[in-house]
This record gives sequence, structure tokens and C-alpha cells, in this order.
Amino acid sequence: MFVTARVFSLSHQIPRENGIKAAKEALAAGRAICIPTDTSYAISVRAMDEKAINLLWKIKSQTPKTPLTIFVSNISLLHKICAGITDESKNKLLNFWPGSLTIINKGLNNLLWNKGIVPNVVSVRMPLHPVVTEILGEEEMVATSSPNKVGQALATSINDIKAQFGNDISVYLDAGIINPNSLSSILDLSTELPVLVREGSVSLEEISKVYENVVKEIEELTGNKEQNTSNQSGN
Repeated sequence: MFVTARVFSLSHQIPRENGIKAAKEALAAGRAICIPTDTSYAISVRAMDEKAINLLWKIKSQTPKTPLTIFVSNISLLHKICAGITDESKNKLLNFWPGSLTIINKGLNNLLWNKGIVPNVVSVRMPLHPVVTEILGEEEMVATSSPNKVGQALATSINDIKAQFGNDISVYLDAGIINPNSLSSILDLSTELPVLVREGSVSLEEISKVYENVVKEIEELTGNKEQNTSNQSGN
């Protein structure tokens, strides 16, 4: 069914409330939304909806092998998507969450988004942004990607994002210009030693206070690895 995109400003209470309500309804209906985060805008769909996941790949002009990042607002949800999550691992993450640290962890089998280049891993973050928290509540999870089609510039405003996606996204929540000056840091916990894949707004020094023997990935990223990090660049 064709749905005309709606744009809601978050700068005033009533359109903000209406926009968050519309975003929740769009997610429940399997549609894509555009939301602000603490690092950039993100294109999001309901993470546990296979048709919605396929829609996200389609409107992004990406293949199912493209990595996606999952947003949560409740750390207790990690056991639904990540393998080997213990109380100790949760406590470590709470030093950075909510915030701009993305983790790569071993994923559970048969995850809808777990079709990436490296099998059985999942990328997760808990953004520090009130709109994300309100939309997700305690139980929702969304699969996300950066606000641009493949080969196009990372958009920083709703107008630019809408120019790329149009009605493929049902609800746009407008928080003004978001310049991704400080992207999330990406920490890979799926390997024997923690690997800092990308040092963003959370420094290696900060991470090393919580995780021992962190290895910083310093070689030039090429091929599939470059695709992995670049498609998470907006989150």
C-alpha cells in the first residue's frame, strides 16, 4: 500500500508527540522511519520483522550481506540477539551506554539481520537520545543504517534525506542539522581480544579502562572490512 511520507518537527511539543506516535505506528506496520540519534540521523525498521529488514536493504540499495546496527534502549534485550551475554559483560557496557559506543558481538543463530559478510555476529548500540528512547521503550529493537543510499553523501538534514528516499520512508522526525562530527566508536567483542575497529567519540583510553588488552585496528581497511565500517558510519 502506498503511503505518503510525513515530516514532523521535534522543536515543538505537539508535532513532537504526534511524530513519535506516528513513528511507532509506522514501525509496527513494517515501514521505515528516519530518526535522530546522538551521532547522526538513522534509517530504521523493526528489527524482528523480516519483511521490514528486507525493505531497509531495498530502499538503501544494498544487499542482504550489508551489516546493520541494532538499536536497543534496554540492556536486558541483549540476550535476545547476542550470544554469551553475562552480568559482567552488561556491567562493562553500562560504562558507555547509553552513548556512542557500538559493539560487535557474537550473535544468536537465525537472526534476521545476521546475513553479513562475517556470519554469526551482530552490531548493537544504545544511543543517548530521548527520541530513540521514547520510540523504543522497554521492548522494541530497530535495525538501522546510515541516512544515505549507496554511493550518495551522508545526509545531515531531513530535507536532504527526504530528497534521497522520498516516500520509501514513511515518517521523518526533524531535529534540524546533525553533523556527524563525532561518530560512534566500534568495538569488536566477537574475537579473542577486543578490537577497536573505529575510534570515534569514545577514545581508546576510555575503553581500555573497562576492557583489558584492547587492540586498535590500525591497518588500512579494504574490501569487505571497509564496507562493514562505512555502512555503520552514520550510527
